[in-house]
Amino acid sequence: MGGGEIIPILVLLVILAVVVVGFLGLIYLIIRAVLSRPPPAPSTLPPDVANQNQQRRDREQVKLLAIFHFLFAGLAFAGIGFLCVHYAIMHTVFSNPDMWKSQPQTMPPKAFLDAFVWFYLFMGVILLIGLALNVLSGLFLLRKRNRLFSLIIGGLNCLQIPFGTALGVFTILVLSRESVRQLYVGEVEST
Repeated sequence: MGGGEIIPILVLLVILAVVVVGFLGLIYLIIRAVLSRPPPAPSTLPPDVANQNQQRRDREQVKLLAIFHFLFAGLAFAGIGFLCVHYAIMHTVFSNPDMWKSQPQTMPPKAFLDAFVWFYLFMGVILLIGLALNVLSGLFLLRKRNRLFSLIIGGLNCLQIPFGTALGVFTILVLSRESVRQLYVGEVEST
């Protein structure tokens, strides 16, 4: 490796380090904000009315989470479509031998595409699994069942920056509240 090749690599490593530190800092700030929340102000409403209001808010928030899980599954479906279009374009470019006649060949373009197919398959499987898991989580949220499954999917969604991270954090925050736990227990007992 020459000196000209090492500089871009170092720049990329510095950028990657800044992104990782920023992401970890964001997670730290979210956790710190959640842990240092002030206690809620005492309600002036009768306990029954305050409890009913909280349950109504919890139901609305769980329903919104379900909708956002379905939307995130739709994004995964769009990602699968993008992967198919990208493969079609790459296949067209790399399978045309007339395009590559004037280029010195170290590796045949068709062999490069054949090696790249594994990337398309891997990403397609990841997107398909994410789609299925988010649809299941959305259905479970609507029915107020399998809270732990939705919490796990929320945690996995946190790995998909930026939309998955936001959805995952809000899923974990909402489903971790004691009033939502009681809502899940109440729905199971009422059926």
